[in-house]
Amino acid sequence: MKLKIALAIAAASAMPAAAQAAYQIDHYAFAPGALVGTVQYTPTGLNVNAGIGRLNLTGTETPGGAAASFLTYCVDIFHDLTIPATFDFAPVSTLIPDATKQSQLLTLMTQSDALLANASDKTTVSAAIQLATWEIVNETSGSYGFATGTFRSTGGNSDAARSLAQTYLNQITTGAWQPSPTGTLRLLYSATSQSQIIAGVPEPATWAMMIGGFGLVGAAARRRARVKYVIA
Repeated sequence: MKLKIALAIAAASAMPAAAQAAYQIDHYAFAPGALVGTVQYTPTGLNVNAGIGRLNLTGTETPGGAAASFLTYCVDIFHDLTIPATFDFAPVSTLIPDATKQSQLLTLMTQSDALLANASDKTTVSAAIQLATWEIVNETSGSYGFATGTFRSTGGNSDAARSLAQTYLNQITTGAWQPSPTGTLRLLYSATSQSQIIAGVPEPATWAMMIGGFGLVGAAARRRARVKYVIA
């Protein structure tokens, strides 16, 4: 089944300050896999069929050419995932200025690795984490749910993922889950492609080692140079 992969949430107009290193991303793959469903953003009339799940982006660091590999979730549904493209690390506030949403997203990422590690159906859990990420980033009605509000999702084979995502959002909003006290959200930003949040919340020392060239995950399968990533 051919997935149209075109994502589009609001992209900030201001470009973040340049990082010490940039990353040329050449390939992507869903990891561990993807579900499909319809995603809507009602203020703009966005209504697209999407692949939904965690991504593995791979490429090289510039300068230097060291291999780079990142597990990510999309936070930018207003850009296509267009590769090759240059990414670098920017403040999360570049795309998510609201402090409450930043804390909620940090809480979700704090739990994400354990949720996947303990899951028998990792594809559904991965899709649920992605759906919850989009809901946090894009919903402005004051409550979270996929049937109403500014961000909505229906259809496809992702009903179970939406139900699971709702339980994650409930855990976050009730305070049953708490953010890592020392972890930090990492925004992998591109001015021309689809910006991503790094999956999980590495501790500062671990993160320093990762961006020193060790990478975050193994190689991904080669994909087409340009992909319409309708929400994933």
